[in-house]
Amino acid sequence: MEFRYDVRDLKFILKEWLPTEEVLACERYKDNFSMDDIEMLLTEGYKVAKTVVNPINAPGDKIGVKFEKGVVTAVPGFKEAYRFLQENGWGSSSECIQVETGMPLILYKACAEMNTAACPALTSCIKLTSGAANLILRFGAEEDQNRFVPKMLSGDWQGTMCLTEPNFGSDTGDIITRSYPTDDPRVWKIKGTKMFITAGDQGTCENTIHLLLARPEGGAPGSPGIGLYIVPKYWVNDDGSMGDFNDVTTAGVEHKMGLHAQATALLNFGEEDNCRGILLGPPPDAKGYSQGLAMMFHMMNESRIGTGHNANTQGAAAYYFASQYATERIQGRPFGIKGAERVPIIQHEDIRRMLLDMKAHVEGIRAMIFKGFYYLDIEGNSTDKEKAKKCASFAEILTPIVKCYGSEASLGVIAQAIQVLGGVGYTMEYPVEQYLRDSKILTIWEGTSFIHANDLIGRKMRMKDGAPFAAWLADIQSFIDANLQTKGFEKEMGNLARAYQAAVDVKGTYDAWYADMDAKRELIPLFAQRALFVFGQVYVAMCLLDQALLAAKKSATLKPGEGDYLFYAGKIASARYYANNILPNASMLASLIKSEEDSVLTCPEEALVVS
Repeated sequence: MEFRYDVRDLKFILKEWLPTEEVLACERYKDNFSMDDIEMLLTEGYKVAKTVVNPINAPGDKIGVKFEKGVVTAVPGFKEAYRFLQENGWGSSSECIQVETGMPLILYKACAEMNTAACPALTSCIKLTSGAANLILRFGAEEDQNRFVPKMLSGDWQGTMCLTEPNFGSDTGDIITRSYPTDDPRVWKIKGTKMFITAGDQGTCENTIHLLLARPEGGAPGSPGIGLYIVPKYWVNDDGSMGDFNDVTTAGVEHKMGLHAQATALLNFGEEDNCRGILLGPPPDAKGYSQGLAMMFHMMNESRIGTGHNANTQGAAAYYFASQYATERIQGRPFGIKGAERVPIIQHEDIRRMLLDMKAHVEGIRAMIFKGFYYLDIEGNSTDKEKAKKCASFAEILTPIVKCYGSEASLGVIAQAIQVLGGVGYTMEYPVEQYLRDSKILTIWEGTSFIHANDLIGRKMRMKDGAPFAAWLADIQSFIDANLQTKGFEKEMGNLARAYQAAVDVKGTYDAWYADMDAKRELIPLFAQRALFVFGQVYVAMCLLDQALLAAKKSATLKPGEGDYLFYAGKIASARYYANNILPNASMLASLIKSEEDSVLTCPEEALVVS
């Protein structure tokens, strides 16, 4: 089945819906990019995804990376595709800060989305390289930038993020990997083990540059005592050439449910006591405090948004395969009509329901994600400091919602795509089942769904005495006030208004629980993920309705079947479906939260375990 992607929706977001001109007018971009570039970049990006990236997806899943005698071998074609993207501007050189060729996020992410859908195992390697390079650009000395970044951007080397250890995962403050000073204050000896390291030894590049968390000798306990180090697999000399092996050993690769073409490695650092790392940022202070985890969070936050985006692209690809199949598969007859001919399954009511459900979720979550990228572009580049500050806070609030709601919802989308294909959807004859296996990890990567829900209700909702979250809610309220009586959308806008009030009630409930921690402490984490879903569904509905209002104006100038009439009709249908079928769940969840239903807490622990 042919790989397809909805380039038209990406063009709609960039050329019609978002204020892209505002981003391109920023000093950093005004001489390099224009609105005229969008059409060409997205069209060419689609060709690359279809002809260069997608052909390695199914074979890579089937063959998988190999690990023999300590050596990782990449799947056929992986190295060449990775190099092609990095060398031709579809990779890290367009994603990195402080790089002349860097694109606005909204533009780069639209191109990268298609490549992720075409082969999820490949683009995560590029994103990790971009993230590692960004950390070196942001916090490294000039000599570090010159030593490492050029070959990371060219595709000669790749980067990783090394946090997780065999006994410590999300609780990074407890890691036991250690660093020890040497005669050179910038170079430290590293000793420890890291596991679940994505692309930790991919077999794609001649060198791998690890960004690693370790606790310096004498460092303070907990998160404040952790440092951040550049640890190459092969040492890099002052002139940028590759030196001796740096005592970074691959002990094994994981046998995983999905992403078979991507090596998830167990790495030992300093087995021979000869592993060196270059310290990023200042050395530990007199109290043993370092800034490693705070610096690493810059990479982690980029990755969290990217993880939600990654999930939605896989959901989108699965939906497009399902919609294609539904037009080709002839089965069954129209309900209630005797003697009718067999028809394509897209004519069956329940198939149409599933397709529209997938379409609404994919388009709505994509809209939310690109709203977040727009906020980040303005934060990083606008000369309007007040607006940049406001956009920064809105992006912070959206980050856990994008990561959690985006990754959780994609599983439902892909499962429905399999259902549309029926029995063949469960086989490897079609690529949809691979997306389900590949995407499940995205609810876990960069922190589980609960971690992000807890971040939303525990930090983002309450930061700066709640002022940014109140402004974010007020922005939604303003949209409702301005459009509540829009002719033809009264029902949908009414549903949004009710769901918004439910979200406000959830906020009030959480405020009351925090004010009475002694009595309500356990309820706060218990309902966190459901609270996040309330805010996520409200925001997605707002984005879809905003797009639908624009689509209605555009389609009013067209005759049925003329030009983009069908595209705009689809945008309106997505918004109506989500607002009328999905959004009412927000009010139900809000009622459940306010009820304080506590069977989870009162059930004996022993009753939850099969002995």
